[in-house]
Amino acid sequence: MKWTEGHIHLAMRQILIAQGWSLIAGELPGGSDHDLYPLNVVDPALARDRSPDPRRHSLGELIPDLVALRGRDLFIGEAKVNYNASDREKLELLTSQRREHLLAALRTFAKERRIPNLLPTETLSLRPTLVFRANSSIIPPPNGALSYLRIVSPTSAFFEGSLKATNV
Repeated sequence: MKWTEGHIHLAMRQILIAQGWSLIAGELPGGSDHDLYPLNVVDPALARDRSPDPRRHSLGELIPDLVALRGRDLFIGEAKVNYNASDREKLELLTSQRREHLLAALRTFAKERRIPNLLPTETLSLRPTLVFRANSSIIPPPNGALSYLRIVSPTSAFFEGSLKATNV
């Protein structure tokens, strides 16, 4: 099978559900999703009304590919067929400099979408995770809170990094 980003994304969802994660928010490649709403993390200092829907098309906006919850662990995933350094940078930015914007977006999302398990957001353990094919070429090891979910097949994967103890 020739893997696409869509295949990786669907495998990620199926594998996380099988491991007891609840899918919270997400956006399929191409920006359309019939199962989940996107989590729009905006920078209030940069957000501008330059489109018909400024909440979804703001300057400085970050949208994770998938957000899932298990206990107080919050999976924040970015998926590509192969390791992607710019996705790693996005996750690092989202969970460090933009952490307060992320927590504010989660609070709003929890209230609007009636997901009280996200609250209080300050008690969540953020689990930024890059998701890609297991056989990807040379990659740097995950460090700090970062994990990798390495996809073996549509129903099989393994974690590296901080989520390794939860291997599938």
